[in-house]
Amino acid sequence: MDQEHPAASGQASYKSNFAVVHFSRTYDEAFTLLVEARNYLSAHRKNRGKPGRSIDAMTQCLEEMRMTTRLIRAMGWLLTVRAVEAGEIDWGEAVDTDNLMTDLRVCIDDQRAQCAFLSPELLDLMERAHGLYMRAARMELQVAARCNA
Repeated sequence: MDQEHPAASGQASYKSNFAVVHFSRTYDEAFTLLVEARNYLSAHRKNRGKPGRSIDAMTQCLEEMRMTTRLIRAMGWLLTVRAVEAGEIDWGEAVDTDNLMTDLRVCIDDQRAQCAFLSPELLDLMERAHGLYMRAARMELQVAARCNA
């Protein structure tokens, strides 16, 4: 169900004065990345050992949870944008200025430089999840600024 953005198709515009560029590629990227992360974590579950055994194991567990949190928050925002585009909610309902993605430090912090011991596959997933999260956070911040203007 790949619909064109209402402003681009000549349909009635949103009730707010903010228009989000068509983002279906970002949504598709987020969904694909979420599936890749799930597959990676499932495939490597047995290789993990108990988290309490070493600092490296605990760090790996922490970074996997950070990556998962980033993906869940980004996907949540993208689903919210889809709800706005579908007319289910308006932009004012879509943005919670008390809980912006840019305020969630655990997801903003990039610790990959300290994780060189992790597998290249996991490092790649972590980097892509961080990039996606930061893009979604910027989108949310732009919408919040326009809604509060």
